[in-house]
Amino acid sequence: MNMHAAISEAQYFNWYSVIFSYFLLENEFELKDNETVIYDSLTYFHKYLPIHPLFKVVLNFINNNDLSDFDVGRIDITQGVYALMVEYTTNDIKSKFIECHTRYIDIQIVVAGIEQIGICNKKECKITGTYNEENDYEKLEGKIDLITLKKGYFAVFYPHDGHVVGLKNRNKEGAVKKIVFKVPV
Repeated sequence: MNMHAAISEAQYFNWYSVIFSYFLLENEFELKDNETVIYDSLTYFHKYLPIHPLFKVVLNFINNNDLSDFDVGRIDITQGVYALMVEYTTNDIKSKFIECHTRYIDIQIVVAGIEQIGICNKKECKITGTYNEENDYEKLEGKIDLITLKKGYFAVFYPHDGHVVGLKNRNKEGAVKKIVFKVPV
C-alpha cells in the first residue's frame, strides 16, 4: 500500500503542523532568514504561537471576531498589530509583482474565495526597485512556487519571503476577500 495515497493533503498539513510545533516548543526555535513560508489550516494556528509573541494577539482577534463582518480597510488592533481587509479579483501573474516586507510579518487568511500565491526566498531573487517605506514593500524578480490559499487556511510571510498574491486558481478568475494581519518584526 502506498502510504502517501492513504492520507489527504489536509491530514498531511495537520500532521506536519503538529510535528513542527513540537519541534519549536522543545527546541526554543526561532525562524531565521533561510526558513520558508508557513502554510497550514487555520485550525492549527495556535500551534505557531511560540514563533512570535504577537501571534497571540492575532489569534485572540480571530477567535473573538467574525472576519467576514469586516469591511475593506484598515483595522487597528493593538501593540502595533493591524490588519487590512482586502477584496479583489484574481488575475494573471503578468499584471503582478513579487514583493517582500521589512518591518512587518504578513499573516494572510482568505475569508471568501480561493487564490494562488507565488512564493520564493528573497535571497534567490533580484531586487527591481527601491524600498517603498510608506507601504513597507520591495519589488523582486525571480522564480516562484505556487500555493493555493482558500478559506480555512493561512499563510505567514516573513520579511525574507517573497510573495505575489491574487493569482488565478486553475486559470480561472475569482473574487477573493482576505484579511492580512501585519505583525511588527
